[in-house]
Amino acid sequence: KVAVVTGSGRGIGKAMAIELAKRGAKVAVNYANAVEGAEQVVKEIKALGNGSDAHAFKANVGNVEESEKLMDDVVKHFGKLDICCSNSGVVSFGHFKDVTPEEFDRVFTINTRGQFFVAKAAYKRMEMGGRIILMGSITGQAKGVPKHAVYSGSKGAIETFTRCMAIDAGEKRVTVNCVAPGGIKTDMYHAVCREYIPNGDQLSDDQVDEYACTWSPHNRVGQ
Repeated sequence: KVAVVTGSGRGIGKAMAIELAKRGAKVAVNYANAVEGAEQVVKEIKALGNGSDAHAFKANVGNVEESEKLMDDVVKHFGKLDICCSNSGVVSFGHFKDVTPEEFDRVFTINTRGQFFVAKAAYKRMEMGGRIILMGSITGQAKGVPKHAVYSGSKGAIETFTRCMAIDAGEKRVTVNCVAPGGIKTDMYHAVCREYIPNGDQLSDDQVDEYACTWSPHNRVGQ
């Protein structure tokens, strides 16, 4: 199988790219700016020694034309496209009364509009039986998160996109699903968690970990 993972130079995207490669997929590692991270992921995949292959592709998924070109380049390089993991995203915090139009557009351009058109571009190039995975968030499902309206809204929309796209994509037996992660220990983890925790800026990393574990029924955070 051939898979493209957007924003896969680090964090969740990197983990998805490597896991797909471990399962035998050829992986298109997408990045917008961090070429070093993407190239490192490619090296790690090629070092697996299981015959998997990978290549780094630059594209800003907030730009529809670049998303279309990304999918064309993936098909040109690998010969086809079977799986699309739409992982790229940005975070935002702030009371809704303080949100500027520019900040609103920045978040929705990547998290919502970008994911929609990534899915569209991938679907058009898939044959029968492909897979599309969109990235939501637990904040898009939660009862409400303080000072998180823009981000939560941008992710909540993905849930509705997924349900509707899944019906449309059935004509090609392509499945569309949404992953809604909670706390995941990436390089941005502690900084982001502090925004959720009262007086979080006064806590050590270990204290943040202890607090964040209470959000999970298993008393742990994602790794």
